[in-house]
Amino acid sequence: MDKSKQPDIPNNDPDRKLSELYKEFLDSGKDPSKIDDPLIKTLANILDEDSDERQSIPVRGKESSWEAIRETIQGDSTPGNQTGKKATITPIRSRRQWLKVAAAIALIALSALFLVRQFSSPERFLVAEASDSVQTIELSDGSSVTLRPNSALYDVADAGNERAYSLSGEAVFDVVSSPDRIFSVEAGSGRVVVTGTRFNLSERNATARVYLFEGSVRFETEDGTRSVDLEPGEASEIDTTMQIRDPFQFEPGLVTSWTQNRLTFRDRSAGSVMDELEFHFNIEITASEEVRSESLGGTIQLDSARESLQDLGTVLGGSFEETRPGVYRFNPGNN
Repeated sequence: MDKSKQPDIPNNDPDRKLSELYKEFLDSGKDPSKIDDPLIKTLANILDEDSDERQSIPVRGKESSWEAIRETIQGDSTPGNQTGKKATITPIRSRRQWLKVAAAIALIALSALFLVRQFSSPERFLVAEASDSVQTIELSDGSSVTLRPNSALYDVADAGNERAYSLSGEAVFDVVSSPDRIFSVEAGSGRVVVTGTRFNLSERNATARVYLFEGSVRFETEDGTRSVDLEPGEASEIDTTMQIRDPFQFEPGLVTSWTQNRLTFRDRSAGSVMDELEFHFNIEITASEEVRSESLGGTIQLDSARESLQDLGTVLGGSFEETRPGVYRFNPGNN
């Protein structure tokens, strides 16, 4: 399957993390006493005690799954039941048997929940991506999207009066007005819902930021529990805790300067400028906190990482050394 079409489950998803932790335990043969998670430790102890008689419990259909549980609890080594044969229920008296029940149910519930979450997530189809230069594309409804380097746009839904997209990175959207059509874009922890407008949307470390130039938008959390309505000239952001920042004013020219292949800033910390260059060129920059806290203003051309860092280094009174491919370190006083 094309990776762009696979359901996107975050790495910090609790079900995914628990499933991966259990798989890691099975693959490594780790000592159960070294495991912190109480559920995994319980399962591990049971597996250790019953290694000779334990039978696997695959995630299958409802009937076969519960049959596997029954066989595990009772230690039934008889091949599958014959058609028409009634199942018998044996009272569970020992603590060990109760642990087997809990372990079996937990395993099936855990695996099933992970699979349901994975395959119920909407598929994403890659619409366009920008690698090392700004790319502008036109959507089927006439709307246009300008993608920043290292950004990608995915189609999530295109049916009837709904057009839904997912953004990784940053882009400027110029959406054609259509009152009968819902146009939405997800990014990080937020979602923008519009009918016709122009805005800049970005996603960094699961934090979404939107800057509205024209029209109106509703900016909401991905779970739809919180939202804020923005007017032209207003911006907001949603962080990883699903908190929405109150609307604030911004200067459009500073927000969209990257579309003109330059970075323009005013009273901005050197650290945030470095963060912008890291994202734009897909590089890593290291510098002391003292240097990162300096306040800067001006314009840097975004022709190449080396040239941009040379300009920034001159302003900061030093230079950037490439310590390994794609990794730069600031050295003060080495012009």
